[in-house]
Amino acid sequence: MSTAALERELDGAGEAVELAALGPLRAISRAGGQGRVHEVACTPPALGPTTVVAKLYRAAPPRHAADVLADMVAWSRRLDADERARLGELCGWPLATVTQQGELFGILMHDLRPRFEAPFQMPSGARAAVLLALEHLLGADDFLLQRGLDVRLDTRTRAEVLDRIASALAFLHRHAIVADDVSPNNVLVRFEHGVPEVCLIDCDSMSFRGRQALTAVETGDWNLPTSFAEPAHTRAADAYKLGLVALRLFARSHDARDPEPHLVHVPAELRGLLRRALAPDPPNRPPAGEWHRALREVLLGGELVRRYPGPVRSPRRPGGPPAGAAGRADDVRRPAHRGPGVRIPAVAPAALAVPPLRARSRTLAGAGWGSTIVSIVAVATIAFLIAFGFLHALRALEPSTPAAGGDGFAPAQQSQPYSQQNPYYYVPQGGGQPVIQ
Repeated sequence: MSTAALERELDGAGEAVELAALGPLRAISRAGGQGRVHEVACTPPALGPTTVVAKLYRAAPPRHAADVLADMVAWSRRLDADERARLGELCGWPLATVTQQGELFGILMHDLRPRFEAPFQMPSGARAAVLLALEHLLGADDFLLQRGLDVRLDTRTRAEVLDRIASALAFLHRHAIVADDVSPNNVLVRFEHGVPEVCLIDCDSMSFRGRQALTAVETGDWNLPTSFAEPAHTRAADAYKLGLVALRLFARSHDARDPEPHLVHVPAELRGLLRRALAPDPPNRPPAGEWHRALREVLLGGELVRRYPGPVRSPRRPGGPPAGAAGRADDVRRPAHRGPGVRIPAVAPAALAVPPLRARSRTLAGAGWGSTIVSIVAVATIAFLIAFGFLHALRALEPSTPAAGGDGFAPAQQSQPYSQQNPYYYVPQGGGQPVIQ
């Protein structure tokens, strides 16, 4: 292809769509830091048979943003069919720019709701369509089950999700693209027949070959520590944030930073990668591709759920196992002996419960305490009977008085049922559906 033909192709690929050509718009997300997503009535014919949405910016973007976004659109259209399809699966990539009176006003992108919306059962019992995101996967193993989805977030499922995120970042890094804001709201997740897929959004804030259309707004507590004193828009920064994703997935935590207290829940084959990823040494952090290869090996090995059942932090619910527990008797173990070579037997959770008082008394009696306990109880009983008889005799000599109302004891208060708070989904007011932000 000649240079002139290539330039014509690039110009055509980056051509903007006028806002008025999209027809009536309907807001389908809350207003974010950069803009708001809208349904469009008319899809530009050049984009083919697809459903698109428009992200319209709240404020005028920098002057260079139009050029960067046009280059991002042009680059995606020059990819071969397989790579372009892969990009569409992994990212909410800009399909075209939106202008108003010649000025950049937003971007068009695929509508991701059909792929990533899930019917959540809210604590009130009502159901609502919610975009499933990484933030929903950082709590207890049974969180999605409580929300009506047939997905248990055990260690294997978490490793599979991490593998998909690492694969997506590796794809971007191969093309000199830095994700920048790797955070719970910017990674959408879905489970198709139990198999996870992921999609990175807010692509107009990514660093595209050293340039950024918009300034990335890093999510609080998902940024580089200020003590690292390193630039944020690098693949090494992405590698650190991928380490945070790994740590918080396996630790079932939204804010863990130090890996050491949580390593017991991280597959042993990944612990070295995790320590390197979160260390203040950018050149030594494992790239996303190394994570992907290591996770492939871990997943092929199997037995992740048995070896790493995850923390049990929730109170026991009536009639069921503790929330977040793996629900397996062999996940609770204790050593019978500290000597070498002794196999640790599996102990059912019920066996760890404190025995009732009568059973404990029999145990103590068998250990030589029985006679002492019986003597103490007998002496106390005799003393009580003597005192009771003496007081009763004195009371019989006094004139009778009306009995005081009530017995002086409040009824035992029933403990409130446990309810796990879940602020990790958003349902907009006015009936709108939460969508890409």
